Amino acid sequence: MDTAEARPVGPLASGQEQGERQFSGPDGEVDVAAVVVTYNSAEMIEGLVESLRRDATDIALRVVAVDNGSTDDTVERLRRLGDVIVIESGGNLGYAAGINIGMRSVGAARSVLILNPDVRLLPGCLAALRGRLGRGAACAVPAIVDAEGHLSHSLRREPSLTAAAADAVLGRLWPTRPSLLSETVRSPAAYRRPHRIDWATGAALLVDRRTADRVGPWDERFFLYSEETDFFRRLRDCGGEVWYEPEARVVHSEAGSGRTPELVALTIVNAVRYAEKHHRRTALPLRGILLLHELRRWRDPDHRVALSALLSRRRWEDLPHTTSGDAQGAIDLLLVTRFNLPSRGPESLIRAQEGWLQSRIELFERYTVPSVRSQTDEGFRWLVYLDPQSPQWLLDRLNPLVRQGLLTVRYSEEVSWQDLAADARDVTGGRGRLLVTANLDNDDALAADFVARLRDAASRGLRGAVYLADGLIRVDGRVYRWRDPDNAFCSVIETWDAPMTAWRDWHILLHRHMAATALEGPPGWLQIVHGRNVSNRIRGRLVDPLAFRRLFPGALDDVASPSGRELIADALVARPAREGREMVRGAAKRVLLMVLGKNGLERLKERCHGGR
Repeated sequence: MDTAEARPVGPLASGQEQGERQFSGPDGEVDVAAVVVTYNSAEMIEGLVESLRRDATDIALRVVAVDNGSTDDTVERLRRLGDVIVIESGGNLGYAAGINIGMRSVGAARSVLILNPDVRLLPGCLAALRGRLGRGAACAVPAIVDAEGHLSHSLRREPSLTAAAADAVLGRLWPTRPSLLSETVRSPAAYRRPHRIDWATGAALLVDRRTADRVGPWDERFFLYSEETDFFRRLRDCGGEVWYEPEARVVHSEAGSGRTPELVALTIVNAVRYAEKHHRRTALPLRGILLLHELRRWRDPDHRVALSALLSRRRWEDLPHTTSGDAQGAIDLLLVTRFNLPSRGPESLIRAQEGWLQSRIELFERYTVPSVRSQTDEGFRWLVYLDPQSPQWLLDRLNPLVRQGLLTVRYSEEVSWQDLAADARDVTGGRGRLLVTANLDNDDALAADFVARLRDAASRGLRGAVYLADGLIRVDGRVYRWRDPDNAFCSVIETWDAPMTAWRDWHILLHRHMAATALEGPPGWLQIVHGRNVSNRIRGRLVDPLAFRRLFPGALDDVASPSGRELIADALVARPAREGREMVRGAAKRVLLMVLGKNGLERLKERCHGGR
C-alpha cells in the first residue's frame, strides 16, 4: 500500500496524562479494533478518542485512524495522542476506501468497530455491543442520539420501489405508516427493544472480525453514502445477522461531510448504483421515481444538481469522487493477453489451422504492439501468456519486446483467474491500493487513451467490471463504429483483497460476480476482422476513419474514407439488416446460455465450427 503509511505507536504525548487509559499497539490480539476515517475532523476527533478511552476500561482496544487528505491539523492532533495508529491515505479516497485501508491495518482483533469521527460513545456502549455479538449477532449497531439527546431514526429497511415511491410522495408525513411504505424505521417501539434489522446508518457499528473478512472489502464505488447499505446487504447474504442494541448509545453530531448540492445529488445517484448492483430489474423504475421526486423540488438549489444527474448519467462524473495525490502509485494496472495458450472449445479448431500462428504474430506486430506503445499513460505492465511448446521462431519475434520492457512473458498450458491474480501481484509488485486488469486479444488494438481512461475511472471510485462501450471494427478496407456494452476488452477494477481479475468469467458474464459498468465516450478499442477470427462479421455503422486516426496511430492510415453515397447506403440498407441479425443472434445466444450453460454452449459452438 504505497499511499498509506502506518505510523508506529509512540510514547505518551505531552498532553496525555500519566496513568490515563492507553490503547493497544499494533502487535498482539485485541478484543476490539476501532477504525475511524477522518477528513478535516480536527474539531471533533479528540472528543471521539476521549470517549473511547472512557468506555474501554476493561478491554484491549486498538485504534486506527485513516486520514483522507485533511487540510486542517487532524493528522497532527492524532499523532500528538501518541497511542493512535495513524495512516495517511494519500488523498480523499472516500469513506469505503478509508475503511478498507484501516481494515488492512487492524491486526489481530476479535471484532472491528467502525466509527465516524463526529461520534462520541456514551458509557457502556462497547460492553453492550460486544454482549450482543456474544449472543450470536454478526454485527451490532447502537442507538444514536443528537447533541441535544434526541433519538435519531437510524434504522433502515432494505430499499424497495414501493418504499422509494412512498418516501418520495410522503416524506416525513404519516410517520407511523406501514413498513412497506418507508425505508426508514420510525416506530418508537422499534427503538426501545433489541431486534434483528436490515441495516442502519453507518456512523457506528461493531462487526465480528471473521464475518467482516468473509463479507470482504467495502465497495469503493460508493464514495460516500450507500456504502453501509451495501455492506449490510452482503453481510446478510453471507448468513450473518445485524442487530440493533438500544443499551448501546452514541452521540452523533453529523458534522462530518456537511450538506452541499453535490452531496445531496450523490445520495440520490448512489441509491441508483445500489439498485443496479443488488436489484437490477428495479434500477430503471427507481431512477424514474427519484427523477419525479426531484422534479417536484427543482426550485430548491440543493436539488437541482441531483435532477441534472438523474437526467444525464454523464454528470455523475462531476459529483464528489476519489481524489489522490498519487494516482499513478495508488493503482497497479496490468494488460493481459493470451497469445497461444492451448485452447478448448471452438477456438481450438481455429488455432489448429495451418498458418494460424504466423498470421497471428503478424497481426500482433501490426496492430496490438503499436497500440500499446502509443498509450498516453505509461503507468502499466503488459503480461503475455505463451504455450510452453511455442516454436523458437515465435520466441525470437517476441524477445526484442521483452528486452525493451514492453511486455512480460509467462509460459503455461492453462491459466485460471486465480493464477492470473497471483501473476498480477508478481508482475506489478502489488504495491498499489488498487489492481486493474484489462484483457487484450493478440489481434486487436487499444485507443491511445485506453489506459488513461481506466486509471481515471479507478481514481473516480469506479469498481468492478468496466467496459469502454464504444469501439471500431476494421474489415475489408472499411471501418465501422460499434457500441458493445460488454465487449471482450473487459477490465476489472478492484482492491488487492482477493482479486478476481478480468478473467474471472466470460466477458459477457462478469456481471454475475461483480458490479458492471459501461463507460461512454470515443472509441476505446479496435477489432480486426480477418479470416482466422472466431467471430468474423461486420457490426456497427460505417464511419470515416479520418476522425479516429489520432486515437489509433498507424492502424487506420491505409483505410480510405467512404464516399457520401456509401455512407447513405450503409445507413439505410446494410446497417438495419446487420442490426436485425445481431438482435436475433444475441437473443439466441442468451437462450442457449440459459438452457445449455457455458459448457454446453461451448460444445455446441465446437460442433458447428468443426463442421465447416
